[in-house]
Amino acid sequence: MFKKVTVFFILCFVFFVSNNAFSQVQIISPDSNEIIDSEEEDEVDEESIEFDSIIIETNGPYWDFLRPRDFTFDTSNAPANRYYNFWDTVVINPYQSDLKTMNDTVVLSLVTDGCGFHPPAIGDLSSTFGFRRWGRRAKFHFGVDVRMDIGDPVYAAFAGVVRIAKKSADYGYMVLIRHDNGLETLYAHFSQLLCYIGQHVTAGDIIGLAGSTGRSTGPHLHFEVRFKGEKINPNKLVHFPSGSLLSDSLQIDKSCFKHLYEVKSAKLKLKTPKYVKARKGDTLYKIAREYGVSVKRLARLNNISKKTKIKRGRRIRLR
Repeated sequence: MFKKVTVFFILCFVFFVSNNAFSQVQIISPDSNEIIDSEEEDEVDEESIEFDSIIIETNGPYWDFLRPRDFTFDTSNAPANRYYNFWDTVVINPYQSDLKTMNDTVVLSLVTDGCGFHPPAIGDLSSTFGFRRWGRRAKFHFGVDVRMDIGDPVYAAFAGVVRIAKKSADYGYMVLIRHDNGLETLYAHFSQLLCYIGQHVTAGDIIGLAGSTGRSTGPHLHFEVRFKGEKINPNKLVHFPSGSLLSDSLQIDKSCFKHLYEVKSAKLKLKTPKYVKARKGDTLYKIAREYGVSVKRLARLNNISKKTKIKRGRRIRLR
């Protein structure tokens, strides 16, 4: 009997102590202004801050979680409004400017008091700007590829605002920034994005981690420089692999886009057959005009004169 009474009193004492301890822990909602009195105060505070500083979207991309709650970007504050009259967060080149025929010369101050420079990555180039072999055909590479390991940080080259942050079939996870100096830079194949659309960045801010997403054969950073949507050789600005800026300014004229003629010519070549059969009424001039080849070149390729009459069914070499 004595043992039963003793056990009863012990159980009552334990219940009293545990109930009193529990009363010291208050469950507070993240939006509450009450003071939290518990040993886990710091942990709960951190969760509360995190809850209030991100947007929770169950169907949105993960990098949108970085964006502050109720964040909006006033497009009137978009950088370089002198050169760009609208802001597109989806299309990489919405401007459709034909700069290879531009008559003016634009001089951009790359580095000013409010716009410094930081190399997007430092490393050897695995591929540079220009034509390269892709499978069994040549393809123009509009940027430079810097060798990196997965997870290496990638930096914003200049100050500006993130215009695009998304996943692309070719680029993988990619970021495009419009800078205060008038340029736009594109970074591709991230393993993880660490920035969001509308975010203001300064030169040297980490915008993502290197990877091999999209159409990629290994971990690297694909880096492009653009003006009004058209690509410029990054080697005109940055010395790789040291990552140093070549000059504080950049002169932009039609010579910066002469490679677009080479690209157009290569595309036409792919569409142009090597031989065609002459039809009734064809002349060398008519064939040349139809396939975009000069009469002089046709005459040389076929070992004939410009005035040679073309018979129906004759094979004419075009390239």
